[in-house]
Amino acid sequence: MAAVGSGGSTAAAGPGAVSAGALEPGTASAAHRRLKYISLAVLVVQNASLILSIRYARTLPGDRFFATTAVVMAEVLKGLTCLLLLFAQKRGNVKHLALFLHEAVLVQYVDTLKLAVPSLIYTLQNNLQYVAISNLPAATFQVSPMPSMASEGLARVGCVL
Repeated sequence: MAAVGSGGSTAAAGPGAVSAGALEPGTASAAHRRLKYISLAVLVVQNASLILSIRYARTLPGDRFFATTAVVMAEVLKGLTCLLLLFAQKRGNVKHLALFLHEAVLVQYVDTLKLAVPSLIYTLQNNLQYVAISNLPAATFQVSPMPSMASEGLARVGCVL
């Protein structure tokens, strides 16, 4: 890592060199800012479409599906998507993927346990969301205060507005 001199110049230019401007707060590029707002817009559209589709499915005549089944299937799809992305990140190498998962889940078991409690609470929240959507009009549910969902969505994209 290069040391930054008094004039903001680096003592050694190389792959670890960091300019003084990159360390100052507020120097986020326009592309980063644009990506942040695009991600936020996508999350808003995703949340609204999820609520409307759940509301539609839960108000159809006939037998209803269990909310727990829908939540579990959604989590399974999310897990498979994450595994697929990790597989692509490891360039299709199954051995590297297996070693990475072993290290992240089993060897660092304390971190896995720390994530278990929020995961269980999130699962409970999703079950309650299905119950609420089944019993409230979609517009009422959409504007109801749900701070945990909003903060979760913002945290996913690293937004601080």
